[in-house]
Amino acid sequence: MSMLAFDTHKAVKALKDAGFDDSKAEAVVATVGDAIGGDIATKADIAELQATTKADIAELRAEIYRLVLTAVVSIIGLTTGLTVALVKLLP
Repeated sequence: MSMLAFDTHKAVKALKDAGFDDSKAEAVVATVGDAIGGDIATKADIAELQATTKADIAELRAEIYRLVLTAVVSIIGLTTGLTVALVKLLP
């Protein structure tokens, strides 16, 4: 993820103009700076996640299709085998 630009001096000045004393303004800005210090998702991050998720979903669909096809073929084989066995057992 990319770093978000944050003008700490401007933020401290705005808080001081709003009535904060120096230490409180600096503490608030430091806390906000730590909170947003790199944990902000960009549009590129979201697009990459969407592409990865779409690829994962496509892979899951293919795997489900393969499993269902295997189950259907197995059921057909079992049914055929049982039918042949029953025909041989009948007089």
